Amino acid sequence: MRPSHAPHFAALFFLIPVSLGVVLAPGLARADDLPVVNVNREVGIAATAMIQNYDEHDSSGNTLDSQSGTLPGLEGKITTMVDALGISNLYAGVRYGYSSGSFGYNGQTMAGVPLRTNSNDTVNNVSVELGKGFLFTPNLMLIPFVQGGYHDWQSDLQGPGGYNEDHSNGFVGFGVRGDYALNNRLVLTSRLGWAETVGGNANASGGALAAEGYGPMNFSLGDTPLLQAGIGADYLLANRIHLYGGLDYTHFGYGASPINGVGFYEPSSTTSDFTIRIGFAFGF
Repeated sequence: MRPSHAPHFAALFFLIPVSLGVVLAPGLARADDLPVVNVNREVGIAATAMIQNYDEHDSSGNTLDSQSGTLPGLEGKITTMVDALGISNLYAGVRYGYSSGSFGYNGQTMAGVPLRTNSNDTVNNVSVELGKGFLFTPNLMLIPFVQGGYHDWQSDLQGPGGYNEDHSNGFVGFGVRGDYALNNRLVLTSRLGWAETVGGNANASGGALAAEGYGPMNFSLGDTPLLQAGIGADYLLANRIHLYGGLDYTHFGYGASPINGVGFYEPSSTTSDFTIRIGFAFGF
């Protein structure tokens, strides 16, 4: 956050966790028993490492504050693929990720004094996908989908110039996933997605703000495109137990907020996340 410059972003709940009844719909007809279908019928949990880089920019594009680091976490997923309503291979998936740890901060205090410190951070991500699989060969399926989600990043900047911030946004968009079975056990996956952030918001409170006599502040942030890419693999170990893993990349930003009544604003920013995961899933 910056005096007469720009504060932070985010805290809006936008997600539509679309009916989990679709995700877990019991009693619906199943498609052919193929690896590229079964890989989309899983409940899983994975350990994750999120490598995040965040930069704030002035109106000329120069970097102001930046934060970067690696956050360990956990991620859960539920995906299903069914035949229903005369349509084959209907797909639905829900994913939730939680990460927490310490970031390095390179920036300034509210008074403009250079500050090099750490922040304690927590990130929550939720996403929902709905689509339809198209089987091109028994080994290859493509799944176009629509998606919605919610992102929240809470940051507690340490030191005498520190304060608490909470950035959040929803997003809506679309994408495509590809599944290719090398054999009956190993399926390779890839994913591309595009979305638009919505309801970007930043809250700032405590620490240096309170020391200078300011109460909590809220900033509305501009919407920007959100780009996604990912690769992964899923291996059937035995019976219905799968080992899976992958790497995802997400890039998005926030537009600068208006200046508030006491002369603060949140600058425009960009965030790049690399998330590595490895975990186990149960097929159903």
